[in-house]
Amino acid sequence: MRLIHYGTDGDITVNDHTYRFCDFLKLEPHYSAPYGFPTRVYERGVQHFITNGHTMVHLPLIDPECDRICNREGELARLVAMLRAEE
Repeated sequence: MRLIHYGTDGDITVNDHTYRFCDFLKLEPHYSAPYGFPTRVYERGVQHFITNGHTMVHLPLIDPECDRICNREGELARLVAMLRAEE
């Protein structure tokens, strides 16, 4: 399981697929990177940290919230496909 988020306006990668952050927020409206640390990298059991480009804070290697988000990737993919069909 992998979640990589680059900034509040950037993209978010869930497992091996990249999505626009604004689309992701439609599925997870309460998600936000920790204040002051816009980049989050989570690879279950391998690495988990947040950074602002100067400071890096290591977090637990297993995070239930990140795992929950990764497990919802199918829902996110269906939502994005539906949004694209409407455009």
